[in-house]
Amino acid sequence: MPDSISLLEKARRVLEWNAVLEALAGLTVSIPGAERCRSLELAVTLDDARCALIETTEMAALEAHAGGCPLASFSDIRPAVRRAAKGALLQALDFRDIQIVLHVVSEIYRYLAARQFEAPSLSHAMHQLDPLGPLISAIERCIDEEGNVRESATAALLALTHHANALKQRMRTKLEHILGSLRFAALLQEPYFAQRENRYVLPIKAERKGDVPGIVHDVSASGATVFIEPRDLVDLNNDIKEADLAVEREVRRILQDLSTQAGAQEEALLVNLELLALLDCIHAKARLGGLMEASAPVLNTEGRLRLKQARHPLLVLNRRRDQGAGKAMVVANDIELRPGQRVLVISGPNAGGKTVTLKIVGLFALMVRAGLLIPCAEGSEMAFFAEVYADIGDAQDLTRDLSSFSAHMTDMIALLREAAPGALVLLDEPVTSTDPAEGAALAQALLVRLAERGFTVVATTHYNPLKALAQSHPGFAGASVEFNVSTLSPTYRLILGMPGGSSAIDIAGRLGMDEEILDEAVCLVNTQERAVERLLEDLQETRRKLDEDSARVAAMRAESEAAASLQKELAERQAALEKETRKTARKKVTAEVLRARAEVQSVMEDLKTDKRLVKVRETKARLAGIEQTAQARLAPAGDYRPVDQLRIGDRVEILGLGTSGVLLEVPSGKKRVRVRVGESEMSVAVSRLAGVENSDEDDHPVGRADKRRPAAGVQMSRGVQEVDVRGKSAEEALEMVEGFLDKTLLSGTQLVRVIHGHGTGRLRQVLREYLKHSPYVSGFRSGERPEGGDGVTVATLQDR
Repeated sequence: MPDSISLLEKARRVLEWNAVLEALAGLTVSIPGAERCRSLELAVTLDDARCALIETTEMAALEAHAGGCPLASFSDIRPAVRRAAKGALLQALDFRDIQIVLHVVSEIYRYLAARQFEAPSLSHAMHQLDPLGPLISAIERCIDEEGNVRESATAALLALTHHANALKQRMRTKLEHILGSLRFAALLQEPYFAQRENRYVLPIKAERKGDVPGIVHDVSASGATVFIEPRDLVDLNNDIKEADLAVEREVRRILQDLSTQAGAQEEALLVNLELLALLDCIHAKARLGGLMEASAPVLNTEGRLRLKQARHPLLVLNRRRDQGAGKAMVVANDIELRPGQRVLVISGPNAGGKTVTLKIVGLFALMVRAGLLIPCAEGSEMAFFAEVYADIGDAQDLTRDLSSFSAHMTDMIALLREAAPGALVLLDEPVTSTDPAEGAALAQALLVRLAERGFTVVATTHYNPLKALAQSHPGFAGASVEFNVSTLSPTYRLILGMPGGSSAIDIAGRLGMDEEILDEAVCLVNTQERAVERLLEDLQETRRKLDEDSARVAAMRAESEAAASLQKELAERQAALEKETRKTARKKVTAEVLRARAEVQSVMEDLKTDKRLVKVRETKARLAGIEQTAQARLAPAGDYRPVDQLRIGDRVEILGLGTSGVLLEVPSGKKRVRVRVGESEMSVAVSRLAGVENSDEDDHPVGRADKRRPAAGVQMSRGVQEVDVRGKSAEEALEMVEGFLDKTLLSGTQLVRVIHGHGTGRLRQVLREYLKHSPYVSGFRSGERPEGGDGVTVATLQDR
């Protein structure tokens, strides 16, 4: 009989946990990191699991926003370090590997030190890293990037190397002289020299070897060439040999010194390597989460599941491998066990995805304990299960004389005896391979007992009593995998709260079963059970149509909201365009008024110099012409009310003056009427009036703001009128002063005050430059001390 430990191991096997770990190991950059992934430990407490998830989440955030952790590939230096600690001599390549590890340590140390606030959990590892500055400096001084001892490692090695090279250069010079001599021209097989046993030799023809006294070191494979060290070269070859041996002794001494230093730092080096392997593993977890488009769930210990858009991790990875770098297309489902619910019973057709759902829940339970992000949407919740048991697939064991039914029952008995409350139990079609009625009854009793013992259970079934149990028993919840009746195929969608039919006969027909057999099967099926099956199928079809309608409504709502947003944007743009148009029109009207007044002023100046009757008549005619031209140019462009419809209190526009006011008399039968402009009254010809439809101030040109009170910054009195433009920009101030002078001319006032303040003097300069050229103004001066001094400009207006 299997014990609880073997059941736990079996659960990991049937859930394909090792396949997840292999996928994780494949994303590491080092052998120690891959080893750590393959033997990944599962957290035993909720706090440990949360810490592991936080580390992975921080690493994923660094990968996304901070350029990623600078983890480079590094070798497993543990064997070399342990040999050095025992006094063994390490080779130069061993120190190159140690040097690479220490470089990675330094890079990660600096990287995490700069991101302690972004990744506080990961930065905790930084404080345990030791870059071992003296050791890496010693290695870098003696070993180059290719794993060779540098000639400059010590002064002695440099001198010995130079001496050996000088001897070899002498040897090459001597050999070149020999090769070029007439004496050896007939003796040499080829005009070159070679090395045998680190001694320089010449290739002599075999039949002429007696002509060259010296030492034979080798013979060619054909026997035609004998490699002889001439006697004249023996002493120099001996000197070179001694020089090379001296270099080797110095190199060995250097390597021994470095080995002693590395052995003394055994503990620090192994801790560094362990931390790098840990970071490599966490980095692989973050990369795996990115490949699966995964997120970190909220963990709880109440057995509560709320998985949004959950997908099987291995299916996602397989689809991504098959489809390349694009989005992995895997059907996502919501899986939920609400508070108070302990058992989720999933029904539906074969090959519809029930077992996949079981494995999703089981793998997620293991993944969160390993600090792995799970492929589901943000905001998901996952319970922390200290133990996970799974009875999935055929448990038949012929070696122990156990049938499928006996093997399943043996596992369930061991589970009830050994498992602790709070564990997750996954049952794929419990109590099958026996009489259906007895099996359903036993399965029902088993699920109820597991729920009473405090287990969280997810089970699949084809038994109708279990489907009913999910709808009626407290603490139970039901779900089904969808089956498309119209296509007779599963959709792999999980529908919560609704049982599903097995659709075995329909699926057999889709797979090609003979029609006569299917018809006979339909007749043999109990009528009542078949009716229940049909009812479940109809319910699923109705649910599917409702979901489709809901999706269409959501799409229509989104389109409607987009259209409303677009309409609002267009309305705002239209309003801005209209405002700009009104502003342009206002400037045009003002320019026309100023032009007309300038012409009037010019005519009046001419009349002052020549007051003859003829000149007066000419002047009168010219003024009439100017008036007609101005009226034509400023003709109403919008909707205006006829004069005969105007009543007292209506707003009117005074054509040709670019201003508006309030009517004080009914114009019917009159040639002139009184109009209030600002705080003043004036008599205006009826022919020059037009009724204003829109009273919005922005719809009228400059100077039409005829409210009951003066415009902001303007003070009216019968003696001197003033306008306050302090705090305004130059453009705003000029516009206010221009409109103010427009109104003031109509009231007959001679003096006006423009209050601009002292400030930087810029506003005063701009305003006085304007007044200097204004046709309204005959002169201006700074204010007296009682009037405000140089912060005020007093202007005298032209006589009308």
